[in-house]
Amino acid sequence: MSAFTRTSRRIAQGAVISALGVAVAMGTTACSSGKISQTNNMEAAINGANGTLVLDNVDHAGAQTLNVGSIGVRNLHIIYPTGKAADIYGNGGPFQIGFSIVNDSNVRKVRLTGITPVKGKVEFLTTASDGTVTRAAGPGNAGLIAPNGALVAGFPSNVEPEVAAKDGIKRLDVELTGAGDTVAAGLNTPLTLTFEIVDLLGNSLGNQSITVQTPVDASAINERGDVVRDIQSESGN
Repeated sequence: MSAFTRTSRRIAQGAVISALGVAVAMGTTACSSGKISQTNNMEAAINGANGTLVLDNVDHAGAQTLNVGSIGVRNLHIIYPTGKAADIYGNGGPFQIGFSIVNDSNVRKVRLTGITPVKGKVEFLTTASDGTVTRAAGPGNAGLIAPNGALVAGFPSNVEPEVAAKDGIKRLDVELTGAGDTVAAGLNTPLTLTFEIVDLLGNSLGNQSITVQTPVDASAINERGDVVRDIQSESGN
């Protein structure tokens, strides 16, 4: 075999290997893009909105200025009604509100004093042992969050309150009424949370507020795709 023939074969083999490499790369990219697209369209693990309120009071230790921390509002959402949803939406409520609020400050207590909607009113309900329900514009002492503490409201829409209560977590009962058409599935409605900031000696340092665009929970039986799947047809990959 001549040197020219051997060289020609090597060039041809190299071209085949390169073509195979390009095909493999394109196939991998197609599958990956499918997974990325599917992930982008997957629903988040929680339905609610988050917000962070940085505390604007500062402490000093000698010449040093200490960061006093922040308040984290987590999974704030309007819970989908479990019964007579059409009537409740038509009447603008009553809607239950769910959230978790975390005080990550080491040197401040914070007290949730109230929640203001764009329309209607938010009340905090307390049920006595005899079944009597008391309504108030704020949670009172139940809304006080110690340093590094947390405050929780609302039961999951697909879990009976009696069952959820067995987790031992004390939850506020928060209700929005008179919301009109400001609350609707697929829309966000602004809720303003107001906090009183208190130092460790019990001195009030004033109030701070945060407004969070709050979504409505999709539904009590909404399915989520927890497994990433390709969106290509079976014959594609």
